[in-house]
Amino acid sequence: MDVFGGALSAGGDFFRDAAVAAAHELGVFAALGQPRTVGDVATEIGVGARRLRRLLDVLVSFDVLARIRDRYAAAHVPERPVVPPAGWGVLANVIRSDNPLALGDTVTTQRMHEHLVSAGAPAAAELVTIIAGLAPLRRLLDLGGGAGAYTRAWLAARSDATATLVDVPDVVALARDTLAPFGDRAAFIAGDMRAVQLGESYDVALLANVLHLHDESIGAALCELAAKAIAPGGVVVVKDLRMDEGRAGPREGLVFALNMALYTPGGDVYESSRIRSWLIAAGLVDVEERRLATSPDAIVVIGRKPAEDATARELDSELSRIGKIAWRDLEAEGRLRADAHPRRLAYPAPLRRVLARAVADDSDDIADNADIRRHYTEIMPRMRVTQICGTDEPAATLMHSPLDWARLPRMSAALDRLFALLVECGVDAELPLGAASAAELRASAPTFGELYMRTHYGACMPLLYGYPADLAYFMSRGLELHATIDRYLTAPLVHELCHFGRYRDALPMHLDECVAGYLGVRVWPEFAYPQSGHDDAIYASPWLAQVGQAVVRAFGLGAVVRGHTGHSLWSAVLPSAFLDAAMRQAADDWRARRTLHFLSDTFAPGPWVELALRHATTGDDPAFDRRIVKDALRAMCLDNLQVAGSFRTRSRMPGTITIDAVARTVTTAYQSAVDPLPPSYWLPPAVAARLVANGIAAYSLELSDLGAIPEAATAICEAAKNCERAGFALVIR
Repeated sequence: MDVFGGALSAGGDFFRDAAVAAAHELGVFAALGQPRTVGDVATEIGVGARRLRRLLDVLVSFDVLARIRDRYAAAHVPERPVVPPAGWGVLANVIRSDNPLALGDTVTTQRMHEHLVSAGAPAAAELVTIIAGLAPLRRLLDLGGGAGAYTRAWLAARSDATATLVDVPDVVALARDTLAPFGDRAAFIAGDMRAVQLGESYDVALLANVLHLHDESIGAALCELAAKAIAPGGVVVVKDLRMDEGRAGPREGLVFALNMALYTPGGDVYESSRIRSWLIAAGLVDVEERRLATSPDAIVVIGRKPAEDATARELDSELSRIGKIAWRDLEAEGRLRADAHPRRLAYPAPLRRVLARAVADDSDDIADNADIRRHYTEIMPRMRVTQICGTDEPAATLMHSPLDWARLPRMSAALDRLFALLVECGVDAELPLGAASAAELRASAPTFGELYMRTHYGACMPLLYGYPADLAYFMSRGLELHATIDRYLTAPLVHELCHFGRYRDALPMHLDECVAGYLGVRVWPEFAYPQSGHDDAIYASPWLAQVGQAVVRAFGLGAVVRGHTGHSLWSAVLPSAFLDAAMRQAADDWRARRTLHFLSDTFAPGPWVELALRHATTGDDPAFDRRIVKDALRAMCLDNLQVAGSFRTRSRMPGTITIDAVARTVTTAYQSAVDPLPPSYWLPPAVAARLVANGIAAYSLELSDLGAIPEAATAICEAAKNCERAGFALVIR
């Protein structure tokens, strides 16, 4: 058990009583006559929401309150207890004033650090053993190392190890005494770790019980600082109190988070997904989680600095340089918006890693490397700056006109569905989408451009379907401005948002695109399958979406959404055999094809579908299989064309559709001249097996009404014999 776990075990009743007393004093229970959000309660009782949320979560852990998604309700409210008016006894005053208590005098601080050295020794020894098993690592940087518990364990474990401990001067003085037996193997830097010079040559940078002392912005900055301080191949190790996803527990973490709300300006206990996102944002890879047997109330998160990090930094520098040049060029040409302001260009972490590896690979063709570098550090960023900051029409109007969300019903509905999907899958939307709800996201986006810039690729790439030919086509349709945005930019926005946060674990680029594509269809079917008379779908999206659909069918919607959003590591939700095979398949495919976009052949989904299904962990799901067959039939009913440089997709009646149970495919003939090959979609193995078992090798399907597709899909899934119904005729071949 870690330090604070022991304190909670000894004083659990006091913490509960203090929290209940504070809630009575603040009027929390009176405000919870019905389930309400923390924001609603905070507004009614007149306090800030951040500290109040920590109090409500603790009351939930003690079964005083209940929580249903984002709403709190009274459960078993006790009488108001009497608690001493100090420390936790003045919790209500701290929440009301939104200011923390002082930590205590120098003597108290010294005693606390001395206690942490002894009480934290078992956890420190176990953590050092974990680090030693990662790689031959010798040089430790202990950031915020306190009186030296973890540095002492590190130096005691290996006689050739060295360590540098960083903390404020008074604490470093304590650490010198603790580490005196190790002589010059222990070095010290006294000062604010964010202000002192650290160097960049350490093997390990450790943040042990540090992040919970700070708010999110400082926590992210400390992870970045740690990543900069290690050499390529080194690791950053974060050890802190554990907080389960959705802040569902454990109680130790929830009570400690309230303790941080009491004694620090912005401290908190963070979910591991948040810590992982900070490490990934700092450019680290292979991020993993560990647990400590000695401290079940703690978590360890480890990230490695890639060997190609120097290349990644070089690419970052080039991206920043071209952004400044593009800005100056617009200004010099008189094409810079008067209200524009410079924004830092940045790669999303998955693209940054793949790009750096591709450019740094010595086996790659030099000309190809130059093309890749130019595409991502010059061509695309220039287009992004011009699209967002320029006066060129119609981008300026579509990107920067104030949005009236009441006049954007389709886009608003799509956002509602996206957030509902995250709730369904148990994901807190704030991390992947930067807002807790669709309403909050809409309120934070005064223009479409502002909304786009918050997306995964929005800081370095132009908007998909935001190119001049596309925007000119949209404006030529004669719709009112908001109707134009609602009709033609909803699908591109859904696409960008379904890539979620920039700093997350990611599948290979091809699968990442496929999963985003399928989630786009799931949230907004018109993403791929436009309504009659519309031409606003994303061209060729069913080719990618069907692979994402296969991944979801194989491993479950919840698991895939949790991995894709960064809520969980992919290694925690998908089989390692699948992940390893996918990495190899993606690398081999890209080396053979050398595409700028790092994707596999979009029009060859078969190998990826088979890979997912071969490793599937889910069982029978007839409802999902019907959905797949319905999407397969719908994908046969698309007409793709190019109008004035813009690729358009609309619905049309197909020719004969072939459902081949032996090949497990759904196909039809060429639909248009811009299609590189005839449409094709996969047939669920269970459906194909049922057909074969009933003596049906293949069907021919004639459609006369798109509205009949759901009924036709049901007939196929049920292995119906020849049947002719309103809107379709199904014939065994």
